[in-house]
Amino acid sequence: MTDVNAHRSTFRLRAALFSLSVTLALGSVSLSVRSAGIEKVERTYHEFPAAPARQPQTLADTKSVGCTTCHEKTDQPTMHANPGVVLGCADCHGGDPAVRRGSEAPDSEAYTALKEAAHVLPADVGTFGHGPGNPKHSMARWTQEHPAYVRFVNPGDLRVAREACGACHLPIIQAQERSLMSTSAMLWGGAAYNNGILPNKI
Repeated sequence: MTDVNAHRSTFRLRAALFSLSVTLALGSVSLSVRSAGIEKVERTYHEFPAAPARQPQTLADTKSVGCTTCHEKTDQPTMHANPGVVLGCADCHGGDPAVRRGSEAPDSEAYTALKEAAHVLPADVGTFGHGPGNPKHSMARWTQEHPAYVRFVNPGDLRVAREACGACHLPIIQAQERSLMSTSAMLWGGAAYNNGILPNKI
């Protein structure tokens, strides 16, 4: 009986220490988020149609014509190497492909105005309004952004992947939505077992 009580006491102590470490970790994350500048602006967002599985090349070209006036041609028009996949930039990303750059210099106000008209802009400009690339420590702030902006930056994000990629890749998206990497179903159980808090895997 003494061994059982000792085991229970050890279990409670380990559970309390684990809980404390998680609380401290989340607290430090919260402090770091609060200490960084959040600067939100009011924006009106538009819903973009889902990307089609098939379309004529001429129609797809109209969805890229403005984009390629700034984003010059690379090795292939889209991320799909297969020429049978016919998509324009706005099919996956959204935005306004009708906006075209003329002779505006990249450092001019006219260029900036065109870029802002063509792109989907973030609401939290304090976090996401500082040029290309995902900012460090943005963490849960992505959940506060409109899906149109999330899709513009990352069409593969599971919040928007059905619209951006689902016409062709729906089974893959559905499998990913149910995967452990998405649901974190074993996160706490695995951490508790690996740290000796729980005696078995659940």
